[in-house]
Amino acid sequence: MRTYCLIMLFLFLLTPLCYSSSASLMSVTPPINLNVKESWVIEIAKFAVTEYNKRSSANLKLEKLLSCRASSSAFSSTYTLELLANNGAETNKYTAQLLEIITSSTYKLQTFELAPFSPPPL
Repeated sequence: MRTYCLIMLFLFLLTPLCYSSSASLMSVTPPINLNVKESWVIEIAKFAVTEYNKRSSANLKLEKLLSCRASSSAFSSTYTLELLANNGAETNKYTAQLLEIITSSTYKLQTFELAPFSPPPL
């Protein structure tokens, strides 16, 4: 009987620890604004434009990175970008979302769309 009580007590104390650690692994950090002047952030934006050009046979050129927000979980990071790109005739504002798998350090372009508002020509 005493062994049974010890086992039950151990399970009772261990169960909340298991749930709290698995919940923290799956939680997502609140989005943070990244410095758009940092070289690695600019590389992410260049990757997004290049990948979009490959998928759509477009010929966009990155002109300016306006903002970059990042949120992370235990296994991946998501980057949301706002950027200006030129198609040879005009400059438009685009939004892009990339997923980085932390274990492989590779990026995957999730979305790349024309933003609802386009700035006036530069």
